[in-house]
Amino acid sequence: MIYKSSAFAETLIHAAVAAFHASTALHAEPLPGPKISTFQPDGTIRFELGGGKTCTLPATVRRSVDRFSVVSGIAELQQRVGQKLLLVTSYVSPDMAERLRSQDIAFLDTAGNVSLRLPGTVLYVVGRREPARGAALPRARSGSPKQLEVLFALISNPGLLTAPYRTIAGAAGVALSTVNVALDDLLHRGLLAVGHDGKRRFSDWDRVVDEWAALYPLRLRPKLASKRFTATRPDWWHAIELHRYDAVFGGEAAAELLVHNLRAERITLYADSASPGPLLLQARLKAEPRGEVEIVRRFWPDLPGKSGTAGGIVPDVAHPILVYADLLDTGESRNVEAARQIREQYLAHHPSTSGDTADRR
Repeated sequence: MIYKSSAFAETLIHAAVAAFHASTALHAEPLPGPKISTFQPDGTIRFELGGGKTCTLPATVRRSVDRFSVVSGIAELQQRVGQKLLLVTSYVSPDMAERLRSQDIAFLDTAGNVSLRLPGTVLYVVGRREPARGAALPRARSGSPKQLEVLFALISNPGLLTAPYRTIAGAAGVALSTVNVALDDLLHRGLLAVGHDGKRRFSDWDRVVDEWAALYPLRLRPKLASKRFTATRPDWWHAIELHRYDAVFGGEAAAELLVHNLRAERITLYADSASPGPLLLQARLKAEPRGEVEIVRRFWPDLPGKSGTAGGIVPDVAHPILVYADLLDTGESRNVEAARQIREQYLAHHPSTSGDTADRR
């Protein structure tokens, strides 16, 4: 197969290439996608732009781009790879097209909307209607909230990769059937592989990070109970011992503690309740719908210090993958830069416990 991730990526790329020809009367063709440094594209598309001009861009596939936070993640990926990428997706709305264009992100969708800004060539087609939904694209199953919880458990506790399904279900706090469906889907799409020793391992770690960070704010985060508060002292969170309340920092506060170059303006906490009474009392937090403090009910069953935290790197801080997703979801440039540093320092390689470095970039 040409594309590394799944039949889904291959199907979407071919649909987008056909739509490009229909909307522009120009020719494009998908090619194999060679690995670029630490990034493995979903494929490569060569465009014939008329007058003998051609360009070839590595493609990164997203099922949908319906939140501006996803744009931040793609911009961060492009910066990390160090060259222009082509976003291929099912549909780009006019508003999203402008946001992508402002971030200098080339895109192509299955409606024929396209943006290519290259030396000597500018091609910009927007406003074509979203294609009718049908059976043309296979439905990804790993994006459900519960299956994202399974993937988070595997990411944050590498020992679970080789554990029995029942153990994974307990660690993730989900039904055994959910683990069956999630792992089958990850194996089918090439994110997990089974080695000659019969053990499961991540076969595409970068894609795992990208997918979880992109889907968390879309699928799982909206399902979590949360409440906002305001604090009487701006520095209250520096002295509090969150482990006493089964809570950890996420978002900007966690980033300040992890990379030390971001001053947190908003404080995010993950706790076993969105209104943890003892914590509110000690921190002197008062309910305020627009407050700068947000407490989110955590979705993992393990207490801080186990699989849900940064693995002991920094006390009271959520796992870096969750902090990374929180930061990208804001869409703010300062947070996107902090997210990039967290990825480089904490998420560049999967923390394998087996000593096998085959999945390390």
